[in-house]
Amino acid sequence: MNPNNVEAAGVMPAAPGCVEHAGLTREQLRKLSRLNPLRSSFQIVAEWVLIVAAIYAGAHYWNPLLYLLMVVFIGARQHALLILMHEGTHYRLSRHRRLNDWVGELLLAWPFFVTMRSYRRNHIAHHLHMNTDRDPDWRRKLDQPQWRFPKHWAEIAWLLFSDVTGLNAIGLIRLARSLAAEGDAPPRSYVIARLAFYLAAAVLIVISGGLHLFLLYWVVPYFTWLAMILHVRSIAEHFSIPDGGGIRAGVRTTHVNFLERLLVAPNNVNYHAEHHRFPSVPFYRLPELHRLLSSSPDFAEAAHLSDGYLGVLSECSQGAVEPKAGANTAARYPLVGTPGGAMPSLAKV
Repeated sequence: MNPNNVEAAGVMPAAPGCVEHAGLTREQLRKLSRLNPLRSSFQIVAEWVLIVAAIYAGAHYWNPLLYLLMVVFIGARQHALLILMHEGTHYRLSRHRRLNDWVGELLLAWPFFVTMRSYRRNHIAHHLHMNTDRDPDWRRKLDQPQWRFPKHWAEIAWLLFSDVTGLNAIGLIRLARSLAAEGDAPPRSYVIARLAFYLAAAVLIVISGGLHLFLLYWVVPYFTWLAMILHVRSIAEHFSIPDGGGIRAGVRTTHVNFLERLLVAPNNVNYHAEHHRFPSVPFYRLPELHRLLSSSPDFAEAAHLSDGYLGVLSECSQGAVEPKAGANTAARYPLVGTPGGAMPSLAKV
């Protein structure tokens, strides 16, 4: 499968009556799926500006407590950028796909030592075969003890402590390598562009005398706070959910407060059930999609909703049943294609 070919990347036509079954009209879905590149561009610039401002504050007003706060804040902004990379994976940043992909790679993927190209291949397969043996995310975690629930609170606390202290850094490196190893080799021009990016970044960091800032304010947040919230978010999205069929089968939406939205789940990434059902809807319209779906008895009664990420972790410690592998929930509860066929319904975070 060519990850840069939308038609080859998992197009699923809208099932007859599926949009209406969700409580939406096709016109509503068309409006919700409409792109606003200025909105996405603003968010990308805002996240980078906030990171630069946090580095400046930490470096010029040095204090150990302030530094720890900046690590948390920058790690959360790194997460926000990766969520925007996820938007690019679904071609939701720009109507022009080449622009969408280069923005996604240069500003949202390569700074994290990953490629959107590899992530797209993995992610589309996840959407198409969610929580089955053909889902690479599910398959990657299936035999690992840290992904088996329920757990005692002490076990969950140790997992999160290991993440936030950097003890699981090697796991993050292995994940990035496993994503890069899948699929066909990239074109030579792509490889050269990526090498040039890292070379230019390294030269700029060294000649500006910013190596210590890079390590303190990029690498440390990456392997601590970002590692922890990626783990928590992944648990929340697909684990410890009773298998009730339909939307509820293996996917969760989490209600968040302001602090969680700022530091754990930025850019509406908590609306995960809605995203799996309608991947064509960009991140800035997911709250509206949630509101519309919630008016549907089908969604309101079937969707698995959790109250905050502490609520999710509490469910993980109370014997909730994991989603069952082998039953293709995407097939049982079909996702909806993009109006007009401009984009695949399954092209994810």
